[in-house]
Amino acid sequence: MLSTLQQLTKIGHQMDGALNRYKSVLYPQRYFNYRRWLKQQRRDIPTDKPVVVFDFRDTRIDGPQGRRFYSLFIFFVRTGFYPVLRENYLMLGNIQEKYKQYCLQENFSVLADPNELPKNYILVTDKLFSALESNAFKTITVNYRPDYKSIDVCFPMPFPMFPPIYAMQQDLQLATYRRQQRQWAIFFGGDAEQGKYNKKTIREIYAKLSRAQIIQCLSTQLASDQYRELTSNDELSSAQNTEHHGLVVMNTRQCKVNPEDWLGNLARANFFLACPGVRYPMSHNLIEALAVGSIPITQYPEMFFPPLENGKNCLMFNNEDELLSVVNKAMNMNAAEIASMSHEAIEYYETYMAPTHCIQRLLNHASQRISLRLLPFLKAGGGFA
Repeated sequence: MLSTLQQLTKIGHQMDGALNRYKSVLYPQRYFNYRRWLKQQRRDIPTDKPVVVFDFRDTRIDGPQGRRFYSLFIFFVRTGFYPVLRENYLMLGNIQEKYKQYCLQENFSVLADPNELPKNYILVTDKLFSALESNAFKTITVNYRPDYKSIDVCFPMPFPMFPPIYAMQQDLQLATYRRQQRQWAIFFGGDAEQGKYNKKTIREIYAKLSRAQIIQCLSTQLASDQYRELTSNDELSSAQNTEHHGLVVMNTRQCKVNPEDWLGNLARANFFLACPGVRYPMSHNLIEALAVGSIPITQYPEMFFPPLENGKNCLMFNNEDELLSVVNKAMNMNAAEIASMSHEAIEYYETYMAPTHCIQRLLNHASQRISLRLLPFLKAGGGFA
């Protein structure tokens, strides 16, 4: 059972989420801007590509700053689908904002008349009933529920990379990054602000060490020649030209790295220290590590579907003693074993997390109606959809 404080927090967040989803009706200027944007949009639908139609109630699908809708959108685009967005102000009124605006870089059409749709389209929706479902070849129904179990009859959506990675087509250059020389033994890069990354939800609901706890442990327990923290972009430039056989920590509050340079820095390391996110453990950088073949050191392999495997495609720890042990193991692992694990990390990404393979596996379900669990790793009270 959730504590009273957790229940109040959840209710408060839900009210805030509802306000954000429907605030567009309170601002006339926003609606006028939307109508101007709508007049400029393409209406015709190409006949030489498979079509996916997105029909959502409102902006709940967006998640943090538009990330979730854009990720779902770009996964279908990468798979070769032509996206069609059903006209809906509550859903599209914020399409020019935050990460959702990356959709505007792709070709798509806005649908006003369902009769304009071709046959055999794929429908993606979070509505209990969509009028477009009757003519769809397959319907993907999105649900936001927490506490996924493997026996649930639904498809667990893999966590994506950071939206700018797709927007800048860095995910199409993975082969180059995978061949890159590995100069560092272990790397962590990301925001490391202690107050932000030490939430009770991580420590109590998920029973994981927070990002702040992990960095604090390693910064105090590793020898000085095993721990190097980069405090400026000049230090980052210097580190890029040297080898380091310990842990290199890049706090993005001190070193600002452009999204197009991120994977290149990540691929400099044999291992990536995968610290939890803010409210739940999953973080974009672990997926990016798998993608470039930097072996994750993680405490949440069970939050992947199927789980990551200790000693095969990741190194796992549960507490500070085990953290120190696996970091020491990573620093002393031989080249052949590192190469094998790096290969397995890439294979896992390609099989289960790459957009094309993910959408193909989703559509391979025999049923005409497929339930898509958007956040399968989420626990009740441990973050919000």
